[in-house]
Amino acid sequence: MATNKTVKKHRGTLALLLGVLLMAAGCILLTRYGGRLEYILTAPAATQEGGELNAFYEDAQKQIAAIADSIEAGAVGARAQGMMLTAGESGSAEATVYAVGSGYFDVVHETLLSGRLISEADIKRKENVIVIDESVALSFFAGDDPLNGKVTLNGIEYEVAGVIKGGRRLGETDEHVAYIPITAASGNTLAMQTVEIVAKTNDSTTGSAILMRDSLEAWRGGGSFYNYDKLTMGAMMPLRWIALFAGAAFLLSLLARLNAAAWGRICYYAEQLKTRYARDMIGGMAASVLLCLLGYAALAGAAFLLAQFVIAPLYVFTEWVPEVVVELKSVTSRFWSLNRTNSAAVRLVSRAYCVTETGQGLLRWGAIASLLGAAMNGIPFFCRKVEMPNMNKER
Repeated sequence: MATNKTVKKHRGTLALLLGVLLMAAGCILLTRYGGRLEYILTAPAATQEGGELNAFYEDAQKQIAAIADSIEAGAVGARAQGMMLTAGESGSAEATVYAVGSGYFDVVHETLLSGRLISEADIKRKENVIVIDESVALSFFAGDDPLNGKVTLNGIEYEVAGVIKGGRRLGETDEHVAYIPITAASGNTLAMQTVEIVAKTNDSTTGSAILMRDSLEAWRGGGSFYNYDKLTMGAMMPLRWIALFAGAAFLLSLLARLNAAAWGRICYYAEQLKTRYARDMIGGMAASVLLCLLGYAALAGAAFLLAQFVIAPLYVFTEWVPEVVVELKSVTSRFWSLNRTNSAAVRLVSRAYCVTETGQGLLRWGAIASLLGAAMNGIPFFCRKVEMPNMNKER
């Protein structure tokens, strides 16, 4: 029997450790895009004349300028997956190509290994330049300096301007990535799949996100809007619930222990009054009362902080809250409104969104494994019953 219990505890410990690791990995992924806002639209179809994407880009830039006071930085980029890069006889590589506009790398960061990123001048002059990742550079140029080398994309030669840190990335269907100016993509009639309007904000409220969403949807509807701070908070709700129940149980445990300690002092002084005068113990009694009051005040403060922690999502997910909480019609109306939002037939996603979804999945499975491990290891100490002192027992 003892052996079975030991094995169960060992398995519980392994499940707990696995859960913690999964949750840590999930949290790392979820916090990668803090402060980012995205609005993703289907890219305009490219024609033989070209220029559609550039016109779209210029209109989007005007929309960003209109909300510039509420964001730190904003940029426009287009994405096309499954594009084939070639370099003479050096072979080919399938890559996700990003056609980027002004200020794109102020919002989306890449690690530059050599050369430079797409510049403002490249965009204005519609230069056929490209930034490739290091694995493509090694494959195409076999250890030679790739800068100023030629890479062909969709039948057009591009000059290598820079090399970024590469490797297989979460959220990408292709092994490689490359960047070109959005104006060059438009001029060369490169067929892009989506256009991503990306912004960065330090606004801890949802004001900037609501302004950007409403402005862009009024300009051109049918897109998918993502507030990554909000997505992260939603993804971390399992941790918030675990923290809520654990915190509440811990505070109740401390309250029970404080009540036991206070009752113990009452028992002690009640026993002492049988043989001593109250005036001789007034100092100790006052100190005991003061300590108990301080303990209760500390618990009240902790309970207040826990309550703030619980209701914090309501300030972010304002769409969850019915107009009249006690009215059934208002509650059901809000429910169907949320259902309509989440039931869109087509949802456009970006790499950042896919990474966030992966982090959410890891976090959920980690929370499940952690709870299972904790259950297999027994009930935590703060859930156990606290024995109250006996008034009749001498202390």
